[in-house]
Amino acid sequence: MPLGASMSEYAPSIEIEPRVHLIRGLNKARFPEANALLIDDEILTLVDAGSDMGQVSRTLKSIGYGMEDIERLILTHFHLDHKHHSEEIHEISGCEVICHPLSDKGVETFQGMVECYGITNHPIFDTWKVMVKGWIPPIYSDYTVTGHYKDRQTISCGEVELIPIHLPGHTLDHTCFGINGFEIIFLVDIDLTGFGPWYGNEVSDIRAFQNSIEKVMELEPKMGISSHLLDPVTDNLPTRLRQFYDAFAKRETKILKNISVGYDTLEKLTRLPTIYPRIPDDVFLVFEEYMVQKHLEILVEDAIIVQDGIKYRIERK
Repeated sequence: MPLGASMSEYAPSIEIEPRVHLIRGLNKARFPEANALLIDDEILTLVDAGSDMGQVSRTLKSIGYGMEDIERLILTHFHLDHKHHSEEIHEISGCEVICHPLSDKGVETFQGMVECYGITNHPIFDTWKVMVKGWIPPIYSDYTVTGHYKDRQTISCGEVELIPIHLPGHTLDHTCFGINGFEIIFLVDIDLTGFGPWYGNEVSDIRAFQNSIEKVMELEPKMGISSHLLDPVTDNLPTRLRQFYDAFAKRETKILKNISVGYDTLEKLTRLPTIYPRIPDDVFLVFEEYMVQKHLEILVEDAIIVQDGIKYRIERK
């Protein structure tokens, strides 16, 4: 499909602040799409590259620019729905591409990305590779990184300043961005969706994720911009963050209930499924498995359950 040919039923972007545009992913920004931010300032800056290139192109055109005018591309983390078009944009514009130092492995090569995902030796790996290639054709290619940002070290675009906030858990490199302070935060994959937190990679960490959400709540933002919601969240944002946080405990309770009725192995809990409402394809089982396993490890560590071989049982005190 030629650049700019794909269309959506909603405006490709909205201006959320002077010079700050939210570029909306296709299909309501659902995976494998994701929103991006465009900063129309002295340094034309794009944050993330997962939104359809047509959406990006139309947004640029609406403010008098083309893809070749992008000067800086900032990546929030290594996931494929966030780095997707990064290399193509870099090749068109010659822009600098910066990320968190912990992103390099997952961003630069396909092999590095799948090692961070933790699925290299999984039985579904070959099937997953074919599926991902269909979603994101350039994903096997190498990606360029030209530099790094540092936690809480302001990135100036001109009038607009972006403040990186390293908030791991979803991934080890996951970084959110304050926009001219912390009243507006690009929350990225602290995404406030109904699904809840996603931590289905080897480099994901539940406790780090919980701590990151707590840090966001402490900052008391007035607006949260999700990578996977079409509009920024302003109404009841503290409540939305709390509900997102509470999903961890609800999932833990569900796991304990399932163990109590005989779903007492990782495989049984995964196949149920426990966290995904349904498994649309077997390749998603590996991510369900990782998330369930991370809960089980915490429950064992906290002496709430006991592991006997492949089976788990609730500890009776």
